[in-house]
Amino acid sequence: MFTKCPACGSLNVRRSQLRASEEGARGPRLRSPYRCRDCGERFWVISRRANYALGFVTIAVIAGVVAWNVSSSPPPPRPAPTAEGGLAEIIKRAESADPGAEYKLAHVYAGGSGIETDKRQAQAWLERAAEHGNVEAQYELGNELRDGAGVIQDYDQAARWLTLAASRGHGDAQYALGQMYHTGVGVPADNVKAYVWFNLAAAQDVAGATLQRDALLRALSPEQVREAQMQARQLSQTTSKSGSLR
Repeated sequence: MFTKCPACGSLNVRRSQLRASEEGARGPRLRSPYRCRDCGERFWVISRRANYALGFVTIAVIAGVVAWNVSSSPPPPRPAPTAEGGLAEIIKRAESADPGAEYKLAHVYAGGSGIETDKRQAQAWLERAAEHGNVEAQYELGNELRDGAGVIQDYDQAARWLTLAASRGHGDAQYALGQMYHTGVGVPADNVKAYVWFNLAAAQDVAGATLQRDALLRALSPEQVREAQMQARQLSQTTSKSGSLR
C-alpha cells in the first residue's frame, strides 16, 4: 500500500523524524509522521501496529456487516479514472526537457503505471531529469550509483549527484553524503565534512541525523567543530536564498 499526501495527492512522501514535543507520549505509537517531498505537507499515517489491531476488529464484525447488507443492492461501481490524458501530457512535457515531467515519467516506466514497465527507459529518464536539475532525481540517481542498484556501481558519480542534491537543500541527500564521508565509502573519510552534512540534515528533521552528528563530536577537536558549524551555516544560507526544497 502506498502513502499519499493528503494535501496534493503525491506519492513522493517519506517518513519524518519525531519532534521533541511528540516523543513523550507513553504506550504504543499508533501513528507515524510523514512529509510530502512535493508540497512540504507534514501529516500522520496510521502505523502498522494500529492497522493490525484494526484488522482483528474488522474480521470480528465483517460477517455481521455482510449479512446485514446482503438484501440491499450495492451501488453501481464508479468507472476507474483514466490516466491516458495525464500520461500523454507527462510524455509531451518530458520530451520538451521538463525536469519534473522527466522524473515522473521515470517512475511511470519503473512501475508500469498506465504504460508497459521498462527499466531501461526508467533509468534513461531518471538520468535526464537529474541532468536537467531535478533534485529528487539527483538524489535517487546518487543512491543507485552508490549502491549499484540496477546500474554499475560508481562512487565518483554517486558522490557527484548526492553533492548536487545536498547542496540544494535535499535533507536525505545531505544525510546520505554525511554517511559517505563518515564511513569513507566512495569518498575520503572526513569527519568534518560528515559533521557538516549531518548538521544540515538534522536541521531538516531527517531521522537519525541528530544522533550521527552528535556522535561525531567525540572525534572532532573544538576548532574542527567551529569550522564544521561555520561551513554548515554558510551552506544553509546559500540554500535559503534559492528556496527550501522540503
